[in-house]
Amino acid sequence: MGDQPVVQFGRSLRQSILGKPFQRRDCHYLGLEKFGLFGSSQAGPVAIAYTAENPEKVSRLVLYGTYAKGKDVAPEDVQSALPNLVRASWGIGSRTLAEIFVPKADKEHLESLAKLQRKSTTPEMAAKLMEMGYGFDVSDKLSEIKTPTLILHREEDKAHKLELGRKLAREIPDALFKVLKGDIHPCWHGDSDEIVQEIHTFLQVGIAGERGAAQDVPTEVSSDEGSDVVEQATIVFSDIESSTELVTRLGDRAAREIFLRHDAIIRTHLEKHRGRELQNLGDGFMLSFDTASNAIKCAQDIQKEISKELPDIRVRIGVHTGEVVRREGRHPFGRAVVMASRLLSQATGGRILTSDVTRQIVSGGTFEFLKAGSFIPKGFEETMDVHEVLWNKS
Repeated sequence: MGDQPVVQFGRSLRQSILGKPFQRRDCHYLGLEKFGLFGSSQAGPVAIAYTAENPEKVSRLVLYGTYAKGKDVAPEDVQSALPNLVRASWGIGSRTLAEIFVPKADKEHLESLAKLQRKSTTPEMAAKLMEMGYGFDVSDKLSEIKTPTLILHREEDKAHKLELGRKLAREIPDALFKVLKGDIHPCWHGDSDEIVQEIHTFLQVGIAGERGAAQDVPTEVSSDEGSDVVEQATIVFSDIESSTELVTRLGDRAAREIFLRHDAIIRTHLEKHRGRELQNLGDGFMLSFDTASNAIKCAQDIQKEISKELPDIRVRIGVHTGEVVRREGRHPFGRAVVMASRLLSQATGGRILTSDVTRQIVSGGTFEFLKAGSFIPKGFEETMDVHEVLWNKS
């Protein structure tokens, strides 16, 4: 992967259990002044915390199949029952975990994975690892991450549901989120070549950017190859409300069909209104438009069609206009992107919320708005006025 070293922090988990906190000097013996950091599964929260606290050390952060808050991983009764099962019978416990990690594996494969777990650690240590993972909470660190971040998550992961990856993508500023096919939790099982390729591409773009891009974001538009370009855009975030509950209620297959139809509807109207798809977040999208009016028209049309064609779901949408920074190999980032994401978090299903800036840009047109209050976006100090776009009038 070029000349950028990559460090995986699994050792810190063991140290934490043993009561030995991770020390910054632990990477120095490798001679690494700056490195790419990979955190998968339970190592993800550790990698997030380290990156937030040591931004000068981490050049690129890659997260796979992981989460921010352990209590969100499984229901409370499961979080208690699984460690107890492991302690009581490591044979049955290891087999149960293997079935969660690789749900469609044959008997021989499952037994091989279960055996690997039993040889790797004692039942008490395995139980403590699980309890520690459930106790992690780095939610407050996500907005502090300024390092370019890639989040990978298999769409049907049973150990760590896709929604956990989506949360990371929403809360880590400018994160790139890739949903991968499959239901296998360990990154070295299944189509691991795809994971390696995604990471390789992400790191190589970073190396090229560090060699050729300007160190500071310019204050005006520049056409120089490899530099940042600042321009105005209207950013739209969409999200299916309670998508996890939908999957639980309808089952994976039926829910997937709904998600595919939802995606098709959004892409049809995106093309009609000349927008750009920046990210598919699994149960929603990040979109960009050159004009605020096209963005709002697209959002209205999306709500109208989904309400008719997919009555089982409700979509919420956040819209904000402002300056964004574009860089080759990355989707746009900056304040406007974060603000649009924060507006989405305030919306409920069936609503389109915009900032006052966007409303003023399209004032005098045919759009109808209702004042929807105000709030202080996470990570900012000023209050944002919010307006709801009316779309369901006959």
